Amino acid sequence: MTRSLAVAVTLTAALLLFAVPAGAVDPLTLTSASPRDGASVPLTPTGGIPWQIATSGVPDDAGVSVTVSADPTTGPDGALATQSRVDFFFLTPSGTPNGWSGRSDPGPDAWSATAGTYYWQVIATWTDTAGVFHRATSDIARLFVGIPAPAAPGAGGGPGAGGGPTRTSLRMTAPDARYYVRTVIRRQTQRSATRLRYGCARRSTQAFRCRPTWRDSRNLYAATATFTHVRRSGRVVTQATVTGRRASRQCTRTRSVAACSRPFRWRSTLATRPAGTR
Repeated sequence: MTRSLAVAVTLTAALLLFAVPAGAVDPLTLTSASPRDGASVPLTPTGGIPWQIATSGVPDDAGVSVTVSADPTTGPDGALATQSRVDFFFLTPSGTPNGWSGRSDPGPDAWSATAGTYYWQVIATWTDTAGVFHRATSDIARLFVGIPAPAAPGAGGGPGAGGGPTRTSLRMTAPDARYYVRTVIRRQTQRSATRLRYGCARRSTQAFRCRPTWRDSRNLYAATATFTHVRRSGRVVTQATVTGRRASRQCTRTRSVAACSRPFRWRSTLATRPAGTR
């Protein structure tokens, strides 16, 4: 019995020893980055936003990528959650020491054509000479697209200066609701909406219900969308639920919209509308 117990303890210790490296995520240090954390860039409908970084401790044959999200929520490993991801692209060696460069989604219908606050993170993966796999993630950085960056603390300007103060109130306004309609459509379809009608009405001080109709390059849509401001981890976010029907535009060339329509349902958590956006 004593020997069996000793063997079990030894095996358990060995499993724990090997489990730690397998699940570990290395920190990734960026010695420089463009755009920098907190930068503001103009709306970029086509061509993509140029990215250039310099790293420390990453080999030249590593796979280096950038994730861009509309929400700073992370998964258990510290990486940006995929549910809110709006872009993912690889960087290649730039020719400078430890340098990497690339461009975001060039469009059409690029996320960088929509004004708002975005969050980005670099992930690097490689296998070292000992055969050990590494996955390293950088800190999350903010990027303001089509809106000014918030004024630095102590820089003056007060409410409304720069990107405006962080939202603390749960109250939702009609411009908030219309912004969330456009945002959730862009996130879920990855296409620009045309002939968009909102049909928003207040449900409570912190919620709106909208009945948007729109079309894009593929489908016609009619939906009911509910947006609610809630507090999560000490900040205000927007919970969105959208249900409706969509019909393929190709199908409607030969059949009625009713015959072509199919149901859909979306659920998302959105960042609140940045101050200064419509």
